[in-house]
Formats: sequence, structure tokens, C-alpha cells
Amino acid sequence: MTHAKVENSAEILDRLISDYGPSKYQDIVRAMQWARHLRRQEEFRLVPMAELIERSLLDVVDKKVTVPEIEKAVKEDQAMEEKLLSKRADRSHGKDPSEPRASKEA
Repeated sequence: MTHAKVENSAEILDRLISDYGPSKYQDIVRAMQWARHLRRQEEFRLVPMAELIERSLLDVVDKKVTVPEIEKAVKEDQAMEEKLLSKRADRSHGKDPSEPRASKEA
């Protein structure tokens, strides 16, 4: 009786990375960017970062996600982060736009 070896995603990833070409290091950076992007999505918030990194590496290596998609996601994430930082700065300076304006009549 012959048993076929079933590889788990970590074994597949190890094999793919070891056999990977010269763009390996740039693609690892892209995979980390993709993992951070996925982390911002509601469906992945509770997934451990190690799992997101593994999934992202497989997505990049298997070409399930393209460089332009990753670059677009990174730009969108940066814009969202800048917007959040701006709102936080406004609040810390007492400029919360949701607060009613103080009357100048005194």
C-alpha cells in the first residue's frame, strides 16, 4: 500500500522559497507588506500574524497577488493611516470636529 505524502503549507512554503529565484528578498518584503494589509481587513483581524505572513508568502510566490495590487494596497493603507493620525492629532489639540464650537459671545 502506497501512501502519498501530503505537504502542509509550511513545507510547501519552505520548498518554494529554497527553490526561488533572485527576486526572493524583494518578494519577501512584498509579502510582509501584503500581510500588514491583510491584518487591516476585518476578516483577518483575529488571525495570528505568523499565519498571515505564511499566507502572504504563498500568495506572492504563487502569483495569487500581483506587485501592482500590493503597491496599491500599501498606498491605500498609508493614506488611511495618515488620516487616522490627523484625526488623533486634532483630538489631542482640542480640535475634535465632532465637538460643538464654542461661542465667541461672552
